[in-house]
Amino acid sequence: MRKSLGIALVALVVFALLPVSPASAADETYDLVFPVAGTNYYSDTWGAARSAGRTHQGTDIMADKMTPIVAAADGTVGWMHDEQGGKCCAMALNHDDGWASWYIHMNNDTPGTDDGQGWGFAPGITTGVHVKAGQLIGWVGDSGNAEWTAPHLHFELHLPDGTPINPYPSLVAAETGPLPRLAGATRYGTAAAISQDAFPDGSDHVYLATGTAFADALIAGPIAGIAGDPILLVMPDLVPTETTQELQRLAPRSITILGGEASISGSVADRLATLTSAEIDRIAGASRYETAAKIAASGFPNGADVVFVANGDAYPDALTGAAAAAKGGGPLLLIERDEIPEAIADELVRLNPTRIVILGGTGVVSQETEATLGTFAATVDRVWGMDRFLTAAAIARTFFPDGASTVYIATGWNFPDALAGTPAAAKSNAPILLTAGSTVPAATVDELARLRPDTIVILGGTGVVPVSIEYVLLNAIN
Repeated sequence: MRKSLGIALVALVVFALLPVSPASAADETYDLVFPVAGTNYYSDTWGAARSAGRTHQGTDIMADKMTPIVAAADGTVGWMHDEQGGKCCAMALNHDDGWASWYIHMNNDTPGTDDGQGWGFAPGITTGVHVKAGQLIGWVGDSGNAEWTAPHLHFELHLPDGTPINPYPSLVAAETGPLPRLAGATRYGTAAAISQDAFPDGSDHVYLATGTAFADALIAGPIAGIAGDPILLVMPDLVPTETTQELQRLAPRSITILGGEASISGSVADRLATLTSAEIDRIAGASRYETAAKIAASGFPNGADVVFVANGDAYPDALTGAAAAAKGGGPLLLIERDEIPEAIADELVRLNPTRIVILGGTGVVSQETEATLGTFAATVDRVWGMDRFLTAAAIARTFFPDGASTVYIATGWNFPDALAGTPAAAKSNAPILLTAGSTVPAATVDELARLRPDTIVILGGTGVVPVSIEYVLLNAIN
């Protein structure tokens, strides 16, 4: 079965690799969306020799099977090589401006197998359908004569007269998307990049949190945002180079370490003393809950009218809620689903709020816990959605009812890249919304359309928020 499927594509691939005139191989650059929305690598193999006197007339973008493939431009689906009744494995997209792009070796296996029984085209992708740049059209695979190679997308670019040209320069240019992005090679570099952007003139005070867990940095986010202080990240026993360089640029007078020595060791504190002349203190408790209470006490010594609470074991609600807490002028505390830890209860008594805002649904903070919170404040509200993306949109809708000039975007699948984002979002009076890997949830698209921002800022590198997503985000507000 697999060999017959491979042979079925040979004719198509041979046609795609026929020799062309030298002029068609010129390094002409075309404005496109990078077609593989995930981790990948590629090189310039245009004109490379192939069997039977053929030459390579595309770029092989190597990526894992089922990595999403997106439309390189607005256009109409043209020919489709259909091995399995509309399920795979190659296609052309005729761009609205007359150019065209070809997508070959799309997936033809059931995910996780090599059975030749799966699909390569996304639902609804058929000949004659019009798609937008960045729209999902299929998935990477190893169909046709790529069965004996690593999975990849053979991508071609054609002039309006049908002549193929080398797509490599255009792909390189497409690695930079249309939206501003704050990112480093690591989570520590991303935190430094966020700090550089939001605090170009330095800062008198800096918070330092571990980059290996989310609680301390997110708890401090509203306080840092209200005070106008950055958050940088360190390892438990090491100050990364990116953090060192950013601390020296910021030139703070004081540094607050968040968390106990299990999170940030004494050796890190000693290292900081050699890097800067800043005074160094530490806020720490025996647990994340006690640390949260102490951070709140440090930022709100005279109490607070409103307090935000989130589940201490699930970061997404705390992440997007931290920006809202900064806007609302209240601390963020962590609780358990079915219990309010003693340290948090004591801090709620001290803060004496008139309003408590629960971030997330009953799956993260139960109705019984909500009732108990009612003993600490006259009003208890809950802002939530059916998932983390809907919750983030609900938080933005509640606390940014009149829209926002800036919106920050982070991945909803992992926390590191957005840990330092709250102070920047607070400084810009901006909400944080979430993406889902290589896709943008409808909740995020709808909320962007409502917010109508002038600027969308990506937090994190292309490995967590692919360039292709930028076009989807941009289309949401255009």
